[in-house]
Amino acid sequence: MAKLWFKFQRYFRRKPVRFFTFLVLYLTAGSLVFLHSGFVGQPAISQSQASPAAGVQAEGAELPFLGDLHLGRGFRDTGEASNTARRYGPWFKGKDGSERAKLGDYGGAWSRALKGRIVREKEEERDGSAVFRGCFRRPDNLSLALPVTAAMPNMSVDKCVDLCTEKEYPLAALAGTACHCGFPTTRFPLHEREDEQLCAQKCSAEEFESCGTPRYFIVYQTQVQDNRCMDRRFLPAKSKQLIALASFPGAGNTWARHLIELATGFYTGSYYFDGSLYNKGFKGERDHWRSGRTICIKTHESGQKEIEAFDAAILLIRNPYKALMAEFNRKYGGHIGFAAHAHWKGKEWPEFVRNYAPWWATHTLDWLKFGKKVLVVHFEDLKRDLFVQLGRMVSLLGVAVREDRLLCVESQKDGNFKRSGLRKLEYDPYTADMQKVISAYIKMVDAALKGRNLTGVPDDYYPR
Repeated sequence: MAKLWFKFQRYFRRKPVRFFTFLVLYLTAGSLVFLHSGFVGQPAISQSQASPAAGVQAEGAELPFLGDLHLGRGFRDTGEASNTARRYGPWFKGKDGSERAKLGDYGGAWSRALKGRIVREKEEERDGSAVFRGCFRRPDNLSLALPVTAAMPNMSVDKCVDLCTEKEYPLAALAGTACHCGFPTTRFPLHEREDEQLCAQKCSAEEFESCGTPRYFIVYQTQVQDNRCMDRRFLPAKSKQLIALASFPGAGNTWARHLIELATGFYTGSYYFDGSLYNKGFKGERDHWRSGRTICIKTHESGQKEIEAFDAAILLIRNPYKALMAEFNRKYGGHIGFAAHAHWKGKEWPEFVRNYAPWWATHTLDWLKFGKKVLVVHFEDLKRDLFVQLGRMVSLLGVAVREDRLLCVESQKDGNFKRSGLRKLEYDPYTADMQKVISAYIKMVDAALKGRNLTGVPDDYYPR
């Protein structure tokens, strides 16, 4: 080995030009590999998916052609409200839902002071603050539901939250002059919120905050991580069936994987390999999808051969308007990033819609047609009622999960795979022609679902 290395050195020492040529070729090859990695994990769009006429006529309908697409009129996309962390509750909530004091109670001077405080808190982005969960009725067995209780004559939100954080509990419940700490459990699941005015009693140490009453508690989620659902591992024995977690790109597959892993305690796998997801904790990403060591397999494929390779499937469907924008952001900005405005206003967006919009429809239609034991879950329903929908998904996976673990998942549901929502487009990127075509696809998918005695698409899919 040493002799070979000596010959190698002597070869390049005699001809330095050879060495520099070799170095340039090596760096060029590395650059090509780096550029290629940005496209790893993206499923190829078959001709039937890109062509509106193919793969859909079996359903008895003809998809319209997208034609030339142009960006349309100015429109502000308000998007979805984010769960901004805050330490003040219903005392600041007006009838319009805005976080402010009641002007009738405090007058203009206090209103201006409060407005300044809210603006400052938003600017500071208080990463260490708690999240307001709502107003809830006192649980029947208080000592079991919330095991830590402390009397606080000078009660404030900060004092109760700090106490529960110090005791390492994820929930802080304010009950007038008493502070309770605990976990979300079946005794206190936080599923039935009460009218916030029932909790609107001033804090003794902070008159502009609400501290609840002995019968109705103000509840905050602290920054303490609920570790009851954080353990994950590979399956102890090779699975006898392959279950797909199938979705169109941008439909929330990564988020669903996060929820499934927390709920079951087992890693999920992938039909592809994405190094960035592996580095963020999806350890099943590196396994071959047929390894049998993961609880389910992420896939965006939609061909008959690929679908029939699975024994069962969870089919995740999302509003195409949202899914297309999410996938476009992922393609040009990463899993939690955003596409630049130049991409939205350039040729990339119209071309993307022209190719991907028909695929949104054919993906669902193919899985309904060729899939075995398909459980349809709408992304919007999962977001709205996570406890019930995640329970359905876990049941198909054949894993017995305690309700307390599902409640833990609810409190850790976002993970690190949600876009911040800070960068919103100030116009609607969908032209009238795009909307017309996408609406036709929505109606087609809705009819296919109802034709199989399944729930159709949610009402908010259309009209726009």
